[in-house]
Amino acid sequence: MNLDWEDIHWKDPDGGTIVLHGFLPTVVLPNKMRPRIQWHGLAIIGSSEEPEVWEEEEKSESKDPGINLDSAILNGGLDGLYLEMLSWGVEGLQVGKFPDPEPRRLHKAAMNHGRPVFFAEPDMDDETWADFLGREAKAMTRPLKLLRIVFTSRRWRKGIKKMRKHIVEQPPREPDGLQAASALAATWWLLNRQNSEEELNLEKDLRLASRLRGGLASLRKEHGDDAVLLVPIQQASKESILFALDTIPEAEESSSLSGSSDKEEE
Repeated sequence: MNLDWEDIHWKDPDGGTIVLHGFLPTVVLPNKMRPRIQWHGLAIIGSSEEPEVWEEEEKSESKDPGINLDSAILNGGLDGLYLEMLSWGVEGLQVGKFPDPEPRRLHKAAMNHGRPVFFAEPDMDDETWADFLGREAKAMTRPLKLLRIVFTSRRWRKGIKKMRKHIVEQPPREPDGLQAASALAATWWLLNRQNSEEELNLEKDLRLASRLRGGLASLRKEHGDDAVLLVPIQQASKESILFALDTIPEAEESSSLSGSSDKEEE
């Protein structure tokens, strides 16, 4: 597993670059770790419904700060474990923030600058995707998989111990808490992935990579080989998506939207 802090710049053989910008879920990244490159479009690892979810989370936070974090912890499971340990065990960082700070910040920047936003996950009206989600849900609810849920805490402890060898020291002059947050986020991602089946994980990665290539292809129409598609992606998943991109899956057109104002980037 690659938990390096550097963004991955993947050159598409047809032209342009996909930049995989690693982030840690619900963690506010220090300013110096934010992208400092010129990019022409943004890809969200989610469906076109994601911005609506973010807006609802912002509304609920404005009325009752911390309500989304409290609810997620109370719901338990891997999500609850991750957020609880993040909130109590990481110092020097803003954590447990909703909506997810880095994707949401970049989404607002894209909309403010009129840059297109692509969505790597298809919407539910996509029959192939709906079929995939059905097969994934079936795999996750098989008896042996459900039995593993009973031992979630034990799996988590073992996962954290194994993750130590993958941790990469934080960039110079950045908070030490980044290492702890990275380990927690990677463990959460890996255990969630193990709840499914590797064949399905690969199928999903390939579909996402195909749609990322499709977003870049759209940008090439205006920016040519200089086109840059920025993809905020969980740090632990950069390697698997890079592997999928390296297979050069056929580019698939993905849903997109564009902003129209000229506000300054946040």
